[in-house]
Amino acid sequence: MEMFNYYLKLSVRNLKRNRLFFILMISTLAVGVGVFLANIAIIKSMANDPIPHKSDRIFNVTLNIWPNENPSARLRETMRYDDAMHILKNEIATNTLVHYQSKVYTRDINSDNLSRYPAVVRATTPDFFPMMDAPFAFGGAWTEDHAKQVVIGDSLNQQVFNGGDSVGKTIEIDGKSFEVVGVLKPWVVKPMFYHVTGTQAFDISDDIFAPIETAMDSEWAINVQSSQTEQIDSVSDNRGKNGFFIQAFVQLDTPHQKLAMQQYLDNYSQHRKEQGDFLRANDNRLLDVNQWLEHHNVVDERMLAFAIATSLFLAVCIFNASSLLLARYHSARFETGLRRAIGARIKDIFYQGLVESMIIGLCCAALALVFGWLFLKISMTLFPKLQYTSDIDASLIIFGVIIALTTSFISMIYPLIRSCQTSLSTTLK
Repeated sequence: MEMFNYYLKLSVRNLKRNRLFFILMISTLAVGVGVFLANIAIIKSMANDPIPHKSDRIFNVTLNIWPNENPSARLRETMRYDDAMHILKNEIATNTLVHYQSKVYTRDINSDNLSRYPAVVRATTPDFFPMMDAPFAFGGAWTEDHAKQVVIGDSLNQQVFNGGDSVGKTIEIDGKSFEVVGVLKPWVVKPMFYHVTGTQAFDISDDIFAPIETAMDSEWAINVQSSQTEQIDSVSDNRGKNGFFIQAFVQLDTPHQKLAMQQYLDNYSQHRKEQGDFLRANDNRLLDVNQWLEHHNVVDERMLAFAIATSLFLAVCIFNASSLLLARYHSARFETGLRRAIGARIKDIFYQGLVESMIIGLCCAALALVFGWLFLKISMTLFPKLQYTSDIDASLIIFGVIIALTTSFISMIYPLIRSCQTSLSTTLK
C-alpha cells in the first residue's frame, strides 16, 4: 500500500507537470470511448428483451389463410376481424389479445378548455394488460366488449386531467364520451414488440387503450399497414369481410399449450379452406417475442455497420494516444534512466506507469460519459426515430468506465514496454 501511494503521488506530479500533454491524450481517448458508448447505448436498446421474464412464452400468431387463389408463400402478419375473433375464442392460451392502432383527438369533457390533444389508441382486448404486465396506478380494464370505457396512459392523464386518480371521469374522444376505468403508471416497452411494424418499435407507449369492438363501432381509423380484397366502406364494415388489419398474440406457458395452439390454428386453416379460402405454402406460424423482433430486424443493420465504424474509430484514438505517450516517454527517458540508476527496478517503472494509466483512465471515463451523453443527444436530434430508443443507464456507465480504463491501459502498455526495454547505459548517455 505504501508503494502504491508513492506511485500515485509520482503519477499525479507527472500529470500536473505535463498537463497539456495529458489533457490532449485524455480528450483523444474520451472522444473515441464516448462515440463508442453512445452507439452501444442505441444498439443495446434495440436488442433489448422487452419482457425478459416471459418473452419465451408470448407468441405472435400469423395465419396462412388468403381469400384469393394462388396466394404467395409469404405470410401476412395481419388478419381479418373474423379470424381474430376465432383466435380469441381459444381455450388453450393463458392470455389472448388482438389489436390494431388508431389515432384520435381527445379532451376532458368537463373542462372549460376546448383544446384537444392528439392521442394514439390501442384498440385491443382485456388480456392485453396481464399479458404485457401493464402496471395500473388506478382502476383496471373494462369488462364488456362494447363498453364505452377506456384505460389511459400516464402521459395523457397528466395532459388532460393534470395527473392523479382519474377513474370515473369522462373523456371526449372524437366528439363522443367515454368513461375512464383505469390509469396506467409511467410505462415503457422497449422495443414495443406488439407493434414493431411500420417502424414504430421505439415509439412511446400508447395514450388510450379501448375495447376493439368499441373502437370499430366508433369508426376509429386503422393506423396500421392493412389490405383488403373487396370493397369495405368503413372500419366497422370489416366484420365478415376480407380486410386485414388486426394482429394477435397469445401467452403459452407450457410446451403442451404451444403444440395445442399450433394444432388449433392448423385446424382453423383447414376449416377456412373448406369454406373457400386458400392456403399459402408456408404453415401457420407462432414466433416468441425475441424471434418476432429478430424477424423484423429491429436492430437496424445500419447501426451495426456504424458500430463497426465506431470500433475502428476507437482503435485509431487508442493508436494516437499510444503515439503521444511514446513521444512523452521518449522525452522523459533521462528521468527514467536516472530513477533506474539510483535503484528503481524495471518493474517499479512499469507499476508506476500502470498507476498513471489508471488515473488517466478514470479522467477519461468521466469525460467519455459526458461525450457519450452529448453524442447520444446529437444522434437523437439528427434521427428523431431514436428519441425514445436509448439512454445511458447504470450498466452502461459501469461499462463505459471499464472501457475507458481498458483503452488507457492498452494505450500505455507499448510505450511502457519500450521505455523499460531501453538499456540503462544508452539512456544515461
